[in-house]
Amino acid sequence: MPPLVSTQTLTSDKNRILPRMRSKYPIVAASHFFQPWCLATSLFFFVLYLWTFLPAISFAGEAFPRYPVIENNVRFWEKIYHQYSTSQAVVHDSYDLSKIYAVLPIIDQRIPGAAKINAPIFKAVKKKYARILDELARGVTPRSDEGKRIAAMFRNDKPKRLQEAATSIRIQIGQKERFLEGFIRSGAYLADIRKIFRDHGLPEDLAYLPHVESSFNLKAYSKFGASGIWQFTRDTGRQFLTINYEIDERQDPILASRAAAQFLKKNHQLLGSWPLALTAYNYGPAGMLRAQKAHTTYEKIFSSYDQGYFKFASRNFYSEFLAALSVAKKLEKDPSLSLHRPAQVMTITLPGYIAVDDICNYFNVTPDTIKTLNPALRSSVLLGEKHVPKGYTLRLPHSRQQKKLLATLPQHLYHKNQKPTKFYRVRSGDTAGKIAIAHGVSLKALMQANKLDDRASVLVGQNLRIPERNTKNRQAEIQNISSTQQKRTVPAINMPSVSSKQQTVPLLIKTKKKEATWKSVQKARGVILGELSVRPALDNSNMQGTITILPEESVELLANWLQISDKSLRTLNKLPPDHLLQADERIQIPLTNVSASEFEEKRFDFHLETEEDFYSAFKIVGVKVYEVSKGDTIWEICRNKFDLPFWLLKKYNANLDFSNLRSSQQLTIPIVKAI
Repeated sequence: MPPLVSTQTLTSDKNRILPRMRSKYPIVAASHFFQPWCLATSLFFFVLYLWTFLPAISFAGEAFPRYPVIENNVRFWEKIYHQYSTSQAVVHDSYDLSKIYAVLPIIDQRIPGAAKINAPIFKAVKKKYARILDELARGVTPRSDEGKRIAAMFRNDKPKRLQEAATSIRIQIGQKERFLEGFIRSGAYLADIRKIFRDHGLPEDLAYLPHVESSFNLKAYSKFGASGIWQFTRDTGRQFLTINYEIDERQDPILASRAAAQFLKKNHQLLGSWPLALTAYNYGPAGMLRAQKAHTTYEKIFSSYDQGYFKFASRNFYSEFLAALSVAKKLEKDPSLSLHRPAQVMTITLPGYIAVDDICNYFNVTPDTIKTLNPALRSSVLLGEKHVPKGYTLRLPHSRQQKKLLATLPQHLYHKNQKPTKFYRVRSGDTAGKIAIAHGVSLKALMQANKLDDRASVLVGQNLRIPERNTKNRQAEIQNISSTQQKRTVPAINMPSVSSKQQTVPLLIKTKKKEATWKSVQKARGVILGELSVRPALDNSNMQGTITILPEESVELLANWLQISDKSLRTLNKLPPDHLLQADERIQIPLTNVSASEFEEKRFDFHLETEEDFYSAFKIVGVKVYEVSKGDTIWEICRNKFDLPFWLLKKYNANLDFSNLRSSQQLTIPIVKAI
């Protein structure tokens, strides 16, 4: 087994252990080392002691220490994962997780509509305990049994602590069923993941971290774009994985586990301990470096650090890992549980581009089988809009017959180049029907490719993806479009303009349910991106252009598309090394290595990928109006108040200047619901 701690950790362990050794074992006391007659004997026993006991202390006990200061938190999460059901809500204090006010029966959160039913219950119970705590803070003697019980919890606390507790009541839904489901799923991957960590010289138990991140759900996707069982964001994932419109290796549990091993190893080398390295997985290595500089040790950071986004989730991340590790190991001892088994596969690294349909036909497998064995392949590949990329390692079902077929795979099935992405920017007067005819595709295919509503509504400025042309039924499709387009499609709708001076919001109407919704029938369900086009430079040179920055774009990303260095792009625009691009910022781009159309295709694919991933997991069910408060920032509004990605908020407030938010300014907030 490879060592589980670094040399630095081993040295610190010796410094801590030796004083205890010297008091307990006189033979290694300092004075003995100066006696010639026992020097050799002393050294012998000293080395023997280290060889016998120190590895057990350092490697087994110190890789993931369970500090006393986090013991209550670890026990809390053990109960959440193993005792409390998804139909139970635990009402507790955010800072001291041993203080549990109540455990409520609720509608199972996994049932559709449960969140809406449970919401008023949660609101009422928070209000109830906040009132009790507030009264206790003001010195009011409790009369009810419930009040006396809460008072007993805070018997030795000062009024200030009670006041803090009144504003830090939190509700945690039990995860027993969810954790068990994840444990069963983990059987298909855990042995391989443990080997990956072992091969990287890391603690194998790190393989249990996906229980915290995703419950080993391959389809896990957050509003902010974290994807797969390891919940890599695109920015972090790109450091270790391939992420584009054809493949997203974050979705592949094995490929993503290799990336996680690299990332965690890097964190450990940077921070020197696993509690810090694991917390950095959630909070970010740069943030943990700042915390370490301020408070030195994990225990002090846990107890005292409260800067930036180091809130409840980051503070509890290591405790959750320890709890998940403990619960999973207990479940492993249950012989009644039947875990998923790894798939038996064979692989081929593709020497060229190839269509999924050709793979399915040749090997007599279904697209579902290809998707199951190759979760990194995106829908664009599975639907035939893109080829499986050259160099991709394709997994196929293992059998003698398949092995023979693999050995004789015809070379003519390969293509030299990837299929280009076709898209069209909607102009005034366009209809979906007209666009479909112009590009030789069916109206139905166009609607499906862009998630248009039943009326096939399109908006001026909207970028539509043009699906693959079906030449077999070309004439019938055109006739069908011509006869139905007036019934089924409407002219392109101009987006309600928003004057930056007026600071108003798109027109809202009230439905029968009295919920605010966009008057536009599109409701932003399709892919409505900002301005993507490259404008020619002022000198009309074809070698340079200007673009308006969109959310999620960075210098590094643009430089990659342009096939230039980050430094070159910064130099061209006189950007400081630490400058982060902001939405609506205008910059110049060189077109020496790629054409404007090639750049636009990569850019379109990137934003299309972002939106398709989001809409595969969430839907917009309405909108509401929010009035900006003094001190609000766009990140505070997105992250803390509404839990929304910035690009989505930008979409609904396209003409507002988010770098200059003003008090009383109104924003349109989309209401998001998980599918």
